[in-house]
Amino acid sequence: MKKLRFMQVGWMLLLAALVLGVSFISPALASNRAARHTNAATAPGTSTTAINTLVYLTLGMLQPQFQQHLDQQVPVTVNSDINSIVGTMPTQDQAWARTMATTLIQPNATLQSLVPRQNGLDMTIQVALYPGDPQPITASILVSFSVLDSSTVQVSTSPLSGPTLSSGPQSTFQVPIGVLTAIKSTPNCGSSALAMNLQIPVSVGQTAATSTQTLAAQASLSGHGNPMAVKLNSNTRDNSSDNTFIEIPASELASLSSSVGNIPVGNNFTAQNMRISVQGQTLQLLSDIYWAGINLGTATTTIVPGASGGNLVMNVTNTSFSLFGLFNFPMNSYNQQIEQILNTKIGNAFAGMFTVATAAIGPNSQLPCAKSDSLVLSGTSTIG
Repeated sequence: MKKLRFMQVGWMLLLAALVLGVSFISPALASNRAARHTNAATAPGTSTTAINTLVYLTLGMLQPQFQQHLDQQVPVTVNSDINSIVGTMPTQDQAWARTMATTLIQPNATLQSLVPRQNGLDMTIQVALYPGDPQPITASILVSFSVLDSSTVQVSTSPLSGPTLSSGPQSTFQVPIGVLTAIKSTPNCGSSALAMNLQIPVSVGQTAATSTQTLAAQASLSGHGNPMAVKLNSNTRDNSSDNTFIEIPASELASLSSSVGNIPVGNNFTAQNMRISVQGQTLQLLSDIYWAGINLGTATTTIVPGASGGNLVMNVTNTSFSLFGLFNFPMNSYNQQIEQILNTKIGNAFAGMFTVATAAIGPNSQLPCAKSDSLVLSGTSTIG
């Protein structure tokens, strides 16, 4: 038994490498990084703009990945360690020693907990030498993260309690999208474990001119129209299965709106100089209305963000028009047209990298640390 324990300690030291070799990012996705950016930048009918976001990875995403990696790598690591130890024995003893060791030693490593701390993730693992091992080894390691370059995260460790398995830089992983500027753990932030500051390129679609009534004719209508019903069904779901959250600050929404460009609204009328701001739980879109090069006034559109079919959806609830800043007219008959144009332009902004399940302004029960004026998207991603 003493020799068995000696062997256990030996491969426990090797276990440090595999524990910290856990990669949160699929290598295939990382290899497609350049291709995805190229396609986004050159796709016909689209333009690309980069926005600063906070991408949160949840404990629900990371825990099974840690455990899966342990399940896959522990047997390989132990067999390698057994071969190394047996190789030091006399040749005539190696065969029976190897057979005995591989028969008796059936290791199992279990992730006991993964807890976000201020300076990293507190990871506790328990390693049993064989089923029913009365003396499993328990160790806690602080896993910390830092930016190595614009697409690479450095993973380091330091011991907290139990055997000292590893210390210092251990491995790296690639972020398959955007430009990485910072990474940190997120204690006291609901389901979130890690937050990455990423400059994400999003594709903004282009739309053709749409034949409609002119603004002048619309303004003369006596019927004010009814605001469209607020579509909140997609935001009233249980989001406990979401593995990723994206927080887009209000300032970045303004940046995204500036890339939308001009929107033709028929008969030589165009909406220009889009400005998006946050008003409570809604978005407000201001646009200057031009006819034959003349600025007639400003249109104000109220938008409730939502999600449908995995995409971000802009639900327009009200539109009004201020003529020369003197006369105000309801323009709700244009709600559906504006909604369709906005969703054509930005609805697929995160396609291929993030499946949007809900979208709303401000924090939620799963992400209480989000800012009150940020657009928060929850759902699933290929980031983790």
